[in-house]
Amino acid sequence: MNEYKEYIDKAIKMSKGSKWTVISDGIILIIVLAVIGVFYFQFRSIAVLKSEMASSTQILTQRVTNLEEGLALTSKDFSQKLLEEQMKSANFEESINDISGTVGTLEKLSKTDKELLQKYSRVYFLSDNYVPMSLETINETYLNDLTKSLQFHTSALPFLERMLRAASKKNISIKIISAYRSFGTQSGLKANYLLTYGTGSNQFSADQGYSEHQLGTAVDLTEEKLEPDLTISFEATQAFDWLNKNAYKYGFVLSYSKGNAYYQYEPWHWRFVGVDLATRLHQDEINFSDLDQREIDTYLATIFD
Repeated sequence: MNEYKEYIDKAIKMSKGSKWTVISDGIILIIVLAVIGVFYFQFRSIAVLKSEMASSTQILTQRVTNLEEGLALTSKDFSQKLLEEQMKSANFEESINDISGTVGTLEKLSKTDKELLQKYSRVYFLSDNYVPMSLETINETYLNDLTKSLQFHTSALPFLERMLRAASKKNISIKIISAYRSFGTQSGLKANYLLTYGTGSNQFSADQGYSEHQLGTAVDLTEEKLEPDLTISFEATQAFDWLNKNAYKYGFVLSYSKGNAYYQYEPWHWRFVGVDLATRLHQDEINFSDLDQREIDTYLATIFD
């Protein structure tokens, strides 16, 4: 309050002056003091207001900080929950796809002949009543003997035709000698072989019920103009070489390779087992008969894919 000291001193001096001077100066002093009082109280009000504003600003700042922190936590929590829901959705979708795939596989299996990948060479037996689900007559373009009418499994025939056309594009003419044979046909054929070759025929001819030909997915092949009774020479042809390198691409494998446990080596006898299984056998350089039957059966659902 030093700034008001000079006014107070002046008021004291005026009290020592003349009567009128004292009165006039007194009035002036009162006015001055009144003004000072007003300013003083305004100053205090402003100070108090500033203090209150500072306090309010601090409170508001803290509230804003708390709000920002709350929003950050809420946002983080929301992001986490969103991520969890997305993962649940992805897992659910994957489960649905797995279920759909399983249902699709089961549906395929229900419509696929379970006999098609069995080892029927002296291992499994086909009854005299067994007939493939569907057979179709092979176009004579692919036959070695045009006087014969041969049939093949309807679903496997397109693969056989594509294979023979592919060979033809390489100027290799492969013809079909034999295809589907019924239980009765195989029985008559084996009887004739027994008459001609005796028990020695067991080395190259299956008994009825054990022949892959009854499945409708096996063929005997030759090269055009090669004498039928010289089928063993098929091994030395370009056709056989091409089949060894390419038949798997169309789902075909050589049934009786050298050293097999069933019959003599038959380079002309090829069986359709599906592209997936044929490719596996070709890449691993193993024979169809070398695989466990349970493993072979896992390829049944995709045999015609």
